[in-house]
Amino acid sequence: MVLPEIKLQISAPTEPLVSGRGFYQLEEDALYVQVAPFTSSRRFFSYLESEHIRFDIDRQGRLIFIEVCIPRRQWPVNDNLTVPENTELADIRWLDFRSQIEEPNLVTDQRHTQLLIRYPDVPLSRNFLIAESIVVQVDEQDNLAAIFIGDIVDDIAGQEIATFRKRIRGREQFFEQSVT
Repeated sequence: MVLPEIKLQISAPTEPLVSGRGFYQLEEDALYVQVAPFTSSRRFFSYLESEHIRFDIDRQGRLIFIEVCIPRRQWPVNDNLTVPENTELADIRWLDFRSQIEEPNLVTDQRHTQLLIRYPDVPLSRNFLIAESIVVQVDEQDNLAAIFIGDIVDDIAGQEIATFRKRIRGREQFFEQSVT
């Protein structure tokens, strides 16, 4: 059964903004979006998926990874696509898991460096920055309306995403600091 909407819980941020970025895998014709670093507390636990989109979620309900399995040559282009304005920082938890979701619409810019994953029947109300270059848009009931991914780079054989993961893994995590 397909979920009628994707429910989110939004609260004040509890940790610093994490690095996030989209990596278009040229040999696979797929977009991988690293939303948060994988750590002992942020590992894959569950998912929401459609035929072409998959959202990976950790045990606490945080989005950690997005996979888009539609070749970018098939993404509709909109020259007016821009980064959502008036974004707030937030701690967003995904309340649904292990479910099928509706297939969203995709829109990209001419250079394919930005992607909007949009649920057209859900009105936009607020914008939340959940990682560098990643904005979650919700309706008034905090249901997912869209995800904007900026700063997408081409990646061959996973080299760029591997370098990115090594770089962010080296940063000390907010909740993993030792208390003295």
